[in-house]
Amino acid sequence: MNNNFENILNNEENDNYERLNDLNDALNRDDFILEELHEDFDREAAEGLEQIANNKIPSLVNQINGNLKLQLKKKKRIKKKIPDQSAVIITIITLLTIIVIAYIIIKKFY
Repeated sequence: MNNNFENILNNEENDNYERLNDLNDALNRDDFILEELHEDFDREAAEGLEQIANNKIPSLVNQINGNLKLQLKKKKRIKKKIPDQSAVIITIITLLTIIVIAYIIIKKFY
């Protein structure tokens, strides 16, 4: 009976070890594929830059900058003007003055 339990435990440990090895192999393959994709991307980008003539670069830069300026102008927030609140400010100052005067008068009589 004890042998059966030991075999079960050993089999489970071996299965887990095999699963870990399979996952490790899969990760290694994925890393290899990602490296190949990055190399392809870099190679294609370099080829694209080589195809652009040196005299076209300034015009392309100007075109991209112009497009960027247009996009930024479209996205500018419309600033809301603060409404004139001079009446509110004058009212607050008047109330504070009345409160201070009332405090002074109360202090004199008591």
